[in-house]
This record gives sequence, C-alpha cells and structure tokens, in this order.
Amino acid sequence: ASVVKENADSSSQKKDNSKCGLFLAPSSIPNSGLGMFAGHYGISENATIGDGDVIIPFFEMEFHNQLKVKKEKYDAFLWDEYVWASWVFGGAEQETDELESVEFACPGIGSAANSYLALKNVNDEGVSLGLGTDPGSPGAGAHSPYHNRYFTATEDIPAGGEVWMDYGPAYFKTRVKEYGYIPLPETYPVADDLLITFQELRYIECDSDSISNRTWDALYQTMLDFAPIWQTSRVLHALPNNASKIEDILDDGGTAYRDYDSSRRDLKWLDEHGQCMDNIKTGMSQESPHAGRGALANRFIPAGGLVTPAPLIHIGDMDVLKMYQRTKIKVGDNEEEWKVVPDMNGPTTYQLILNYCFGHRDTTLLLCPYGLLTALINHSSKNANTRIVWSDAMRRKEWLQKPIDEFADEWLAGLQIDFVALRDIHEDEEILIDYGDEWEQAWQEHMRTHQPREGYIPAFELNKRLKELEFRTAEERPYSDDGVELRCRIQHVSQCFSPRSDFLKKDSVACAIIEKQVSGENSKYTVKVLEGDVDDDLLLDIPADAFFFVDLPYERHHFSFQAFRHAMMIPDDMFPEAWKPANDDDREKAKAEDDEDSSDDDSEDEVFVDDEEEEENDDSSVVKRKPKGWKHDESIIELSEAK
Repeated sequence: ASVVKENADSSSQKKDNSKCGLFLAPSSIPNSGLGMFAGHYGISENATIGDGDVIIPFFEMEFHNQLKVKKEKYDAFLWDEYVWASWVFGGAEQETDELESVEFACPGIGSAANSYLALKNVNDEGVSLGLGTDPGSPGAGAHSPYHNRYFTATEDIPAGGEVWMDYGPAYFKTRVKEYGYIPLPETYPVADDLLITFQELRYIECDSDSISNRTWDALYQTMLDFAPIWQTSRVLHALPNNASKIEDILDDGGTAYRDYDSSRRDLKWLDEHGQCMDNIKTGMSQESPHAGRGALANRFIPAGGLVTPAPLIHIGDMDVLKMYQRTKIKVGDNEEEWKVVPDMNGPTTYQLILNYCFGHRDTTLLLCPYGLLTALINHSSKNANTRIVWSDAMRRKEWLQKPIDEFADEWLAGLQIDFVALRDIHEDEEILIDYGDEWEQAWQEHMRTHQPREGYIPAFELNKRLKELEFRTAEERPYSDDGVELRCRIQHVSQCFSPRSDFLKKDSVACAIIEKQVSGENSKYTVKVLEGDVDDDLLLDIPADAFFFVDLPYERHHFSFQAFRHAMMIPDDMFPEAWKPANDDDREKAKAEDDEDSSDDDSEDEVFVDDEEEEENDDSSVVKRKPKGWKHDESIIELSEAK
C-alpha cells in the first residue's frame, strides 16, 4: 500500500493547467464516468480537436472465443463498451471475409469522449492507413496501420464545454439495461410538440375562469407519474421534470438543449478535478525506425509533471485475445457439409491490442490505457523520460487492494494510471517509457529471428506509389501471390458490361493485365476483367490511372503469426500485493489451472457453441450490443482506394 500511495502522490505534482486545451474529468452526465472538456481557450468551429490518434482492429472475436471454456471469459469483455463498428473506417473491408467480424478499439478521443446525441458538437473526419515502417521491418504487424483519426468541432465549444460525439442510436438501443430509454434525435421534436400543445391548452382563452397554474402543474406532474407505466417511452424521458421549466426550455431551443448549460464545467472546477490531456502530440518515432509513430511533447513538461492521464480498460484473462488458424471440420454425417472452426492444435498468436496493454508475469490480467495518444508512447530501456504511476483520479482505488477475480467482471473502467515525467521534457521531444526487461528480451529475440515476408507490400502503401509503379502482367507474376488484388476503376471498363449490369453500380472490378505497352506516362495495357457477366472480358488501351490495389483478406502484416506480440509490463514496485498469488504454491496452482484450460482448448472433443442452439436458449429480451457507429441500414461497403 505504501508503494501505491507514493506513486499516487507523484501523479499530482507540479499541476499547471493554464495552457491546457483539453481536460479529462468526470462527465456532466451523472453516472457516466469520465468525459472530455474544452480547455482554457475553448475550441473554435471547424478546429481540430487534439491530434490524430491510432485505432486498433479486433478480428473475429466471436470466432476465436467460440469454445465454451473461452466464451465464459469473453462474455465479460469490457472493450465491447468502447469499440467502434468497422464500416466507420475506410480500408476495414479488406481485413477479413466479413466486415462485421471486425471492430476497432479507438483508445483516444473515440474512447474518452461521451455521446449525447442531441448536443453532438464534433465530426469524425476519418482515418488514414500507413505502416509507418518499412514493409520488411521487424515492427511491421506489431502496431496498427490505422492512424490519424481526428475530429473537428461543428460549432464553437466554449471553455469548459463537454465534447460530445455521435455513437449512433443503435449503441443506446442495445444498452437499455445500462442507460434506460434515453431520448434519441427523433424523440425531441415529438416531445417539443407535446410541450407546445400543453402550453397552448394552458393559456387558451375561454369564458369560464382559467384553471389555476397549480392545477396545471399538478396535471403535468400526474403525467410524469405515469413514468413507471410508460418506462419504454423515450418521449417521456425527454420531458422536463417540472412544468415551470417548460417555457424556458422552449425559448432556449427545445428539449434537445435542456442539458446544454449543465454540460459546461467551470474552469476552476476543471483545474481542480480534471487532468490535462493534450500535453502530447503525434509524430514519427525518434527512438527506433521499427517503432513507426510516436508521441511527442506538445509543450514543456517539468520533471514530476503530468504527461497524460490514462484510464484503464481491464481484460480479466488475456486468453480471450488468443487467435487460432482456421480449419474445417465435418458437420454430422454429411460428407459434403463442413464448418470452419479454430484449429486448437495449430499455431496461435494474439490480437494486436495486446501490444497496447500492460500485463505482469504473475497474472493473466491486462490493463489497456485509453486517452489522447497514449497508444503512441514508445519504449526505451535507456532513454526513458516518463514512467507510469497509479493515479489519484482513478474511480475504484479499492480495486488495488482486492484480488483480481473480485473486479475482473466489473462493467466499468475503474483503474487509472498517469504518465509522469521523470525529468524535464522539452517541446517536440519524444515521450518514452520502459516497457520492462521481459518485453525487451522478447523484442530482441524477435529481432534476431525475424524473416521479412517476401513480395508483400500492403495495398494502401502500393496505392501511394501508383504514378511511379511499373505494373506487371499476370503471366509475369499474379498479384494475388503477393497478397493483393489489382482493381480497375469502373469508368475505364464499363463497356464490358450490359447497361443493366449491377456491376456498373460498383466503383471497381477485379482485373488482370495481359499485355502492356510501356511508354512512360502514356503506357497502355490490355486488361482482362475477372468478375461479372461480361460481353467481352478483354479491353485494349487501358491507361495506368485505371488501376489501384486492395488487400486480400487475412493478408496484412498484423495477421501474421510471426508478427511481434507482447504486453508492456507493469513495474514490480507498483504491482499490488493483492493481485499476486499468495505464495509459490498458489502461483504453481494458478499456472496449472491455466495449463488445464489450454489443454481443454486443445481437446478434439471440445464442445463448440452452436449459434442456432445458443439463440434458442438465450433470453429473447437480451439484445447483442452494437458497437459505436453502427448503422442498421448499412451492411456493405464498396471497395475503395485507401487514402
């Protein structure tokens, strides 16, 4: 406990927020945890909020956790509350066979900012794709290529105003148990009409004496008293709790804006209760060419000062992140019916998010930081200028004194660390921490044994080189051998298709180069269209700007079972005693239980969860949670050139 207290005290030293542009502080929404607030100078309309952040894909989590022994662990997967739908991000459609099997952890603003659909004041400006390293680097596949996700303000956000993004209605519709029947955007006009009608009736002129205000107030309160009966009415939940507020609410723009004033925090309150988030910015790592992007100091940070706060999303058992190769098994006695399942006897790896989380040799617990650009803080065993400490601001300090199994299934991010400067850090200097000896040893071994993948360059990198690229024919070497597919833009090959062909609605089709007449910028190609019912699949004189590439499923570096995977390590001097096995015997017992679980996973007789059977046994009132950004009417994305 003394170590925890010492570390916590250090996180509150040298607090100067006078230049802070973004705060992390308790949200203005009751019981909603933390939120983001505009700093001392506010945020102007169209201004960028913070700096572009990295996002990290999860792949086929249900597929890799379909064994019953693993599904129980996956049912308490806290990241489900924070992930975003895959179709929000261009390029995600090239990850796997099914777009919906991919979700994204967005550990920056995408996790830190809350959603109030009526008060939304930021726009998502998308994401970029780029390795950040050489394709043959040992670091390829060890960090996410998705980066530079940033947001802009849709209006002036005053100093102290909370930042609101749009999670999408589906997020809240599938979380009624957590949030109740909160109003949605379409709710407020109905509620406003109801209040306007109420006011018109209240002040209508008639021959008889007017009904007293007290009577009207009582009538309105009676309507609200029906809330237990109308508990599923989102309109009812949009109404003010007192009739005396109706006139002011309508004058201020309607029920959608009734909480606008309360969503703004006093700057003195933020200085006392909040923490500055924008002390760091993104840039290329200065420490290692294999690290890709890094976090740089946005301003001078004194020794002992806060670099950035980082609430922690806990994963009770890192086994839920384990990934398997795919294999086929026979279904029943039907010789022709097969099912794709995880190969429990083959090689394994882990989801990419593992590299962005903290772990410890004495536990299977993982702690994944979120906060502005925290995912970009790199490692150095020699030049570390920052360390992690337990934060005074954490919501559940008592968890540090409890065994892990007492909080592992809790559905909130209760723990928090702060990144604190070990020495004075100057503007533009890279922020570095020591990931620990075990991480360093694993990385050095990976460097020693790494063998670059021959031929493969991601499509999003190839597309940056289209003007200088020398395209090759299928006879020379099919592009599919290198994990990518050549596409022809539809306007260059539309004459292949009948006027009513559905393929004309696409932006591109798969194609192959049969012959080429190379003459610099005026090179022309003979092309064969590889999909669709075409009248003539050969086309002559196709220009080079007709082509671009997409990645084939499961081909990107982060799918490689040889890509580096290792959690950052929690320092021994801050790892709570309550989280450790009591003694060596307990440690051996815990290891034996993990080994037993692994052997269960490897068993050929292990029971797979049958989706249809599971649906029959489920309570029909339970709705699968949808990720942020889910759109019910959108289930497919056209292949597009990654930018």
